[in-house]
Amino acid sequence: MTPRFGIITLSALGYFVSFAMLLPTLPRYVSGVLGGSSTEVGLVVGSFGISAAFVRPILGRLGDVYGRRILLVAGAFLTGVTSLLYPVWESIPILIGLRLITGIAESGAFVGAATASQDLAPDDRRGEAASYFSLSIYVGLGIGPILGEWLFARSGFDAVVQASFAISVVSAALGFAVPAKPPAIERPAGSKDTRSFLHPAAIVPGITFVASLIGVVGFSTFIAIYVDDLTNGTTNSALVFLTYASVIVFFRLFFASAPDRLGARRGTVLALSFIAAGLVIMGLWASLVGVYVGAIVMAVGVAFNYPALFLFVMSGTEPHERSHSVASFGFFFDVSGALGAPLLGIIVDVTGSERPAFLAGALASLIGLIGLRFLNDPPPAKQL
Repeated sequence: MTPRFGIITLSALGYFVSFAMLLPTLPRYVSGVLGGSSTEVGLVVGSFGISAAFVRPILGRLGDVYGRRILLVAGAFLTGVTSLLYPVWESIPILIGLRLITGIAESGAFVGAATASQDLAPDDRRGEAASYFSLSIYVGLGIGPILGEWLFARSGFDAVVQASFAISVVSAALGFAVPAKPPAIERPAGSKDTRSFLHPAAIVPGITFVASLIGVVGFSTFIAIYVDDLTNGTTNSALVFLTYASVIVFFRLFFASAPDRLGARRGTVLALSFIAAGLVIMGLWASLVGVYVGAIVMAVGVAFNYPALFLFVMSGTEPHERSHSVASFGFFFDVSGALGAPLLGIIVDVTGSERPAFLAGALASLIGLIGLRFLNDPPPAKQL
């Protein structure tokens, strides 16, 4: 825990507050103002992941060569600019195009910040560092929706994107704390750069990651509309997001070393099981209480999901390829958004309810446990 680590995490926090402001408001804008269907809501939300997925590994390579700062600073600023343009044309096709650009920018911001935080971590505390850094994501997920819902109700969607732009600019400014050049790392004798599009160490953990996140993406995309349906529009989803994020922050903060102590395999089993259980609760218990209970249970799983799977990735990565590996793992995060939102949106349109979509997400999470059969446990880290 150093000042540089703290500023990098604060920059990421600003970025994710900006990002999370759109989680409950963008689906409402598409369905309410633009008159889009659930499938179109899913396409708008998921298009972000399509472009992010395919440029993230490329940006990871650039980060290994040119440094992490340019990725974080440029990515955060471009995210804010494209978000500012969302309501200008009031067109779903144009909005999808802008979301594709946002996805490219998000890839740079996340890869730059996440890799810079790992550069500062010793080998035996990488899971802990991932947990602390990811606090920025989930504190952002707690604050952003409340701010977004408040602005949306008070001044409309234009005010949401204007505030999102301003916060993204602050995030970009803080990103200058990241060193301009990549760290000088002595390569092992005979080591070579991985030439594949995706780093091999990230592929199987990444596929497991996708399966675990399908339902989580469905929750983020459709929970605002689902809560509206349950309460006849008398309650918004901001407190649901806050509860969900607060549980994750609690476990990431007070159990930050748990992934290192539990081990990658046990941590992943725990994570996927809790995610599935939470989604089943939301899918079967059709009430606001069911939403909160399911969100809390799911949040426990999400708290351990990324750090546990990340240990598998880092154990197979040479230090000089760390940015490529982080970016490759992030590719699968984007794939989950690109696939999950549209697919679950189709389920919502076909069934006329969000509940079957939550159950489908739970099934996907349990299927993800199959991926563990193809992963070797990381060796014990050397104590530094």
